[in-house]
Amino acid sequence: MPPAEAGEALLRELVPLFASPASASPPGTVPLTPPAEPWQARYAGRFRRHGRPAAGVWTAETVGCPACGARTGPWTVTCDWSRLSLGCPCGVVTDGHGLAFSEVWLLLPDL
Repeated sequence: MPPAEAGEALLRELVPLFASPASASPPGTVPLTPPAEPWQARYAGRFRRHGRPAAGVWTAETVGCPACGARTGPWTVTCDWSRLSLGCPCGVVTDGHGLAFSEVWLLLPDL
């Protein structure tokens, strides 16, 4: 089901929030925030990649392991604040999943 107008407004506000930790500081400047430690979490559910190819049209695709096709995990999520990678129980780790930071972060339990 597509998000309501209020949900779309919230998503627009969340994009810069989730993008700022991953953006690099301009050369010669000091970062506004200290470097963040990488983290890792386990997630036993599925991840869905959402898109909006046209106004009023939303798409959702379940992310699967590129090697074995597993779609429900359990996933080992690793984040170094610039890249998210998903580890499958079959041993394959990938960062080519196409998920936005917010699509992963909002599903994970409190770290």
